[in-house]
Amino acid sequence: MSSGAPGGDGPGRGGRPVPRPAPLLVATLLGFLLGLWALLYAALLFSAARADGVLAAIAAVWLGITVLCVAGGVQALTGRGGRLLAAGGLAVAALSLLGVVTSVMDGTLAVWPLVLAAAGAGVVVLLNRPASREFLTRPRA
Repeated sequence: MSSGAPGGDGPGRGGRPVPRPAPLLVATLLGFLLGLWALLYAALLFSAARADGVLAAIAAVWLGITVLCVAGGVQALTGRGGRLLAAGGLAVAALSLLGVVTSVMDGTLAVWPLVLAAAGAGVVVLLNRPASREFLTRPRA
């Protein structure tokens, strides 16, 4: 048994388990959902990239974002830090905003990239909430 571990499984003050804050749990859930979406999108791009190396490179980027979101979510849940998850959320938000800009330049407005950008930004905002920061920066035993 670990004592004082921030993962919620060890005793905190007074021997009670340290609960994970709600903003951290929501950020992690969003990170896992964004990671799943990025994995599906990467698979779709890889299947379409049989003769086009550019699509394969874009798919590799989305696959890297999948790793950031999932590994970062696990790290955040265990209290080891939220940097990977924040990087994954920021990458999704940035690439989705790029999609919004290109759709506006084409004369339309795509809603799905706006949803993805909001979810990615939401991950970063939730990880920077005081309760999440306190949980992630708590010294480990």
